[in-house]
This record gives sequence, C-alpha cells and structure tokens, in this order.
Amino acid sequence: MKAKIILCVVVPLLAINLARNQNLTTIKNFVSKFFDNATNQHPDIDDNIVDIIERYTGVSETHQVQTEDGYILTFFRIPRQNPKGVIFLQHPIFFDARLWVSQYNDSVAFFFWKEGYDVWLGNTRGNLFCQDHVTLTPSDPKFWNFSFHEMGYYDNHALIGYIYGQTGAKVVYVGYSLGASNGLVYASNRSDEASKTTRLMVVMAPASHIRRGTSAAKYTVAPFLYLQNKLNFLDLRSTILRHDIWYLRVLRSTFALFPCKKCIVYLTSIFSGWTPDVMDPDLIDMSVQRFGSEIPLKILNHFYQTYVSGGHFHLYDYGEEENLEVYGLKKPPLYPLGDIKIPVLIVYGQNDSFVCPDDHEVLYNLLPKKSTAFGKVMIEGFNHADFVSGRSRNEKVYRKMIELLEKN
Repeated sequence: MKAKIILCVVVPLLAINLARNQNLTTIKNFVSKFFDNATNQHPDIDDNIVDIIERYTGVSETHQVQTEDGYILTFFRIPRQNPKGVIFLQHPIFFDARLWVSQYNDSVAFFFWKEGYDVWLGNTRGNLFCQDHVTLTPSDPKFWNFSFHEMGYYDNHALIGYIYGQTGAKVVYVGYSLGASNGLVYASNRSDEASKTTRLMVVMAPASHIRRGTSAAKYTVAPFLYLQNKLNFLDLRSTILRHDIWYLRVLRSTFALFPCKKCIVYLTSIFSGWTPDVMDPDLIDMSVQRFGSEIPLKILNHFYQTYVSGGHFHLYDYGEEENLEVYGLKKPPLYPLGDIKIPVLIVYGQNDSFVCPDDHEVLYNLLPKKSTAFGKVMIEGFNHADFVSGRSRNEKVYRKMIELLEKN
C-alpha cells in the first residue's frame, strides 16, 4: 500500500518535471537535480541569527521593546555609520526575522546593508523571538488572543517608535505579505504618528484585499476555516506551526535524508503561484530549516474573513453581538486607508496566485492620491514567495527600491 502511495506521488512529479525541463535527458541528470544535498552542510543552516549577521557584516545588535499591551519583542539591527537611511524589514506569516538573512551572503538584509543602509529586522508577537509578556506566558490561551490587527496597532507602533527614537531618522518600512498587512493597519490607524516616524511604506505582496486568488489555499485552508467557523471545534487561540513542533521536526529530518528539492519548489508554486523555474534551489535547505513560526488560528481566520467578505480589509469580525460591544456596530469597520498620510509603494508579483494583481489594484485605488506618489511596481514572473526565494530577487525588487529612495 505504501509503495502504491509513493508511486502515485513520485511518478506524476517525474512526468511534470521531465515535460517542463527538456534539458534533463537522462534519469541520472534528473535524479541529480531532484535529490541534491550539497548545500545542507552550509554553516548558516544551524547557526543563530546573530552569528549569521556577524559572519557577513561583522556587526549586530539585539534590542527589546515592550508593547502597550505587555508583549516583549526582541528584534535585531545591522548598524551603519552615517547611513543613507533606515530600513525596517517586517516578515511574512510562518516566518520570523531570520528570513531576511536566509539567503547567505546575498540575503536581503545584507543587500541593503552593503548599499549603505542601517537595517533593522522586526519580529511580531508570538514568534520564536517574542514569547515573553509582562504577565502572561505562551501556555496561557490569553497570550494568543490576537490577530494581525494587534501586530500592526501595537507591535509596529512599539518597533517603529523605538527605531525612530534610537536613530532620529524616519524609517523606510518594508513589509512582506502579513508584514504588509499589519503595516497598513499601523499607517491607517495611527496616521499622524506614522507621518512623523515613517518616510515610506513598501508593501510587498500585501495580504489585505484577498478575493480573486487561485492559490491551493482557496481549496484547502479556506474550507477548513469555513468548517471551523460553522462547527467551532477549535479555540481560535489555538496555535499552529510552532518551530519545534513534532511534524516540522519530522519534515526537516526527512528532508535531510531525502532532499527532494523539486517537491519543495512545486509545493511552493502550488500555493504561491506557478513559477518553478524562478525559485533559487540553493535556498531550499534554509527555507525548510527556517519554516515554522507559531501563530494563533485567529490570524488565519481574520484573513479568511476578508476573503468571504468580498475582499474588504476590515477589523476582526467577532459576530454581531460582540461587534456591538467592541465597535458599536454590527459589522466590523473597514480600515481607514483613506487616512494614510505617508507614501505607500505597492510591489507585487505578476504570477502571485495568493493575492493576485487585481486585488492589489483594489488596494491602490483605496489609497489617497498623496500616498500613491511612488505608484506601484509589478515584478514579472514572480509569485507570492519569490520576493525572498527568487533567483533575481535583489536586482528585480530591492535594487529598484534603492533607486526610488535615492531619487526621492
């Protein structure tokens, strides 16, 4: 039975790969490309973030800040003397600050630092570096009672305010996916403050107006959340994808023994957009090692609510009765994007199937005209994940950002 299951999985993948890669003329070449463990021995795989930063730059700082609601956030800095500006990188869902230093010497964080910028790497509540609170512990369900709203309203408020206080310079905020969503929460709900602390907000593949995507998440995660909302069989404060949870450990151990790089490429493309030739295979080992950042189901449910509402970017929906208590309205209010006072640059992938180009157009049209001075940039051939794993990520995305910053 097990052999049949393996054949059902492997044979179609072989056929697909051989059809798409005509240069793989022999089974030997194909096996070599499919099972390649050459980069598993790289020292970055097992090192902590501080050691990695110091390996490539020679300098690093670790900082902590407390949010208004008691969460203690740990984040990192790669300082520069007389910098061109201050860059703050905010991670996507299921990852943490290590994502930005997971491309070896060509890591996104190091790219900005080499270009002369003071680089800060953010973390949000609940992830590997942010599981402290003044009164709560991660074993307390109350600790996990948050969505991306709290990440934007409290975490970004604390982090950006701290960076501004330390440097005296307005921050260039670069938020990716979830990091972009909570960036928009911050910029819209604390618009006066953001205008004082933030020079530019770059939202990459922003997961705000989710409606028209064709990602596999639409047919897997969405039905699960639909059933959860109907049957209420799990507490939404329950967490998933803790970095050291058993099934992720099994995944990493299995990958170390059988490094099926093409499986990871195809799986990523199924959920993020079909661009299997864009992903850099040298980064797959690190991606597998870094994947997993604990979040409550409430975050996924908040995204699901925006999807079923028709793609509206609104505060968390607690149901009519509780909405009346919390908001004074039966339905949750929309985020006041029209109140944003800082420039917002939208950067998105042409082949993104999770948040498609039409969804980004909705966001762009809701921003005030003064906030769209930088316009929007579509990256040809990129999917939702290629902003950190694409072969040409630095030249196609981050080089363009620097050029825009130097012109304005």
